[in-house]
Amino acid sequence: MRCDLHTHSLFSDGQDSVWEMVRAAEAAFLDTLAITDHVEADRWGNPITEWLDGLLREAEAVRGKTRVRLLVGVEACLLDLKGHTTVTPALYRSVDLVLAGIEWATVGIAPNPPENKVALQRHLVTAYGNLALNPWVDIIAHPFNLGRFPNPLRLSELAKSAVREIAAAFREGGKAFELNNTLWWWFPHQSPTEVLREYARIVEEFAIAGVPFVFGSDAHSLHGVGNLRWAEEVARLVGLTEAHFLTPDQLRQRRLERLL
Repeated sequence: MRCDLHTHSLFSDGQDSVWEMVRAAEAAFLDTLAITDHVEADRWGNPITEWLDGLLREAEAVRGKTRVRLLVGVEACLLDLKGHTTVTPALYRSVDLVLAGIEWATVGIAPNPPENKVALQRHLVTAYGNLALNPWVDIIAHPFNLGRFPNPLRLSELAKSAVREIAAAFREGGKAFELNNTLWWWFPHQSPTEVLREYARIVEEFAIAGVPFVFGSDAHSLHGVGNLRWAEEVARLVGLTEAHFLTPDQLRQRRLERLL
């Protein structure tokens, strides 16, 4: 199946409507598109979700007008090293999928990181380990997007032991790894090709650990919907096959099992 499970519309920081995003998905010959707009937090840490009902209504109006299967999800922010995010149990139940990952608000990695890179990797292992245990998350968004924060970390600097520990946590927590097509953007001082080679070595460790994958473009406009070429090249280098990826139906089944 051709699936893009990470995109943004006008309901957060995207540039186009749900309808235009779905039309672009059809033009890209996708089978499934997920709109996953950002759930930010207010100054007390509470999720800001007043826009979500509007997204759900618009998605419902679009369904049936296109052959593309449309999912409504959200992209949550990992708030701290304890695995807290901007998604509540009620919010989780109201959408089709939840992505969550390290963002600019992740305390201990973006704000207030340790200066020592070894200590930073310990923070990373703790953060991802606890996020993997969070039951209200389905997919870890853009794993290891570490090159633009105050104490940037290149992928080649990650210890193999840390990568393997995080991979084990993803597997045990039942989380999918998003092969994000714009992961290279997070490393401004490296070429996309160099990032690709370094990322492939990390992805391989997750494949060996038995962690499932999904594709996401992280498109913020209709022009990026279905653009998965860089991520597909990562998958090709690692030797991933269709069996390594979750289908939307498998994701749905995992969610149902989690909610029981």
